[in-house]
Amino acid sequence: MAVSVLLFLGEAGISAAPQIVVDQPVYDFGSIANGSQVIHDFVVRNSGDSELDIGRVVSSCESCLRGSLERTRIPPGGEGVLHARLDLRSLDGAVSRDLLLLCNDPKNSPLLLEVRGVVVPYFQVTPPEIDIDTSQGRQAAEAEIVPLVKLRAPLSKVTCDDKGVTARISEEGTNRFVLAVQASDSLPRGNAAINLILQSSDANDPPCHVTGLVRNPPDLELIPDRLRFAPQAEPQMRILWVKQHGAAPLSLIDAVAPPDKFRCEIDPDSSGRDYRVYVTAWGQGAEGRTDALILKMRDQNQADRAVSIPISVDPAEPGGQ
Repeated sequence: MAVSVLLFLGEAGISAAPQIVVDQPVYDFGSIANGSQVIHDFVVRNSGDSELDIGRVVSSCESCLRGSLERTRIPPGGEGVLHARLDLRSLDGAVSRDLLLLCNDPKNSPLLLEVRGVVVPYFQVTPPEIDIDTSQGRQAAEAEIVPLVKLRAPLSKVTCDDKGVTARISEEGTNRFVLAVQASDSLPRGNAAINLILQSSDANDPPCHVTGLVRNPPDLELIPDRLRFAPQAEPQMRILWVKQHGAAPLSLIDAVAPPDKFRCEIDPDSSGRDYRVYVTAWGQGAEGRTDALILKMRDQNQADRAVSIPISVDPAEPGGQ
């Protein structure tokens, strides 16, 4: 009798669980132009015996695919809707994006849903992205725009989400346009992704979306900006890259490490502008300890300059380069 009771309780415990079901977990939207977006509703059912609790919806592409639930808790036998929205503006060709549903179904979490299809561009952009790198002497860049559909009016307006660059569009022959992008002298230091929208004067014409990267590093760039070591007794090496982009590069005279259990070696490149500094440490046992590496540099007027680089012993990032 005792054995029968245990078996009954075990079977009841197994059956009293939620079960997430999506009858069509893959949605194929076919072939669509990239000036639009895809909207689809996945029907989510609970075929189990207890309440289904969907804790999170995770997208494989946060910038282009979003998913939102009408309800996060679904009773046994009930159903809910997951609204999926895929932005096609920056996509091209065969596309596959996923949504993961994290829930309390013990056997089917996470559940994978897929949105896929073929994105046909309205425009051919060559090169596909704008690339400006002031450290390489590239203050401006151009892209050729060829409409693949008949426009009612020529492209004539450009808007950019970065005030540090200016852009203009010009018509160069039949059905061909040139986008010219220029970095301003007041461009902030650092790297910035830019998004440009090209439009005609006719609101019925599709817009052309162009992305790019603008890199404007400081005159003296240190990579990484902190040297992290693991708390271990064995020797470990980190490389500090000293890159110079200005018109008057400094000379690296010496690299002074903390006095205990550190050693530095300086390796200049053939141009005399950039350096690699090999920093070796051993016996690093004190977690959380911080110090600094001092770079002794000299400008073209023979004036000395000291640059400090933080050093830390950090178990969370043992290979911090």
